[in-house]
Amino acid sequence: MTGKNSEVETEGSAIAAFTLSQFAFWGLIESGVISTEKASDMLEQGIAALSKGDLANRKAAQMLQTILDMVQRNQSSTVN
Repeated sequence: MTGKNSEVETEGSAIAAFTLSQFAFWGLIESGVISTEKASDMLEQGIAALSKGDLANRKAAQMLQTILDMVQRNQSSTVN
């Protein structure tokens, strides 16, 4: 496998893993295993920790921020 193909495969695997983790995390929230408040706290802690790292960690923090935004939107829509 060439370097470019290996890089594309690695990136594809990372995207798939992130997408699956989003589904799993959202499923825990929807089923009531984790409250939206607890989910927000967990995500905020992860974002804070990753934000202090290297470029890859900061990119991960940005991706988690996207999920946090979704959780908080869901939380505010269920309050109304």
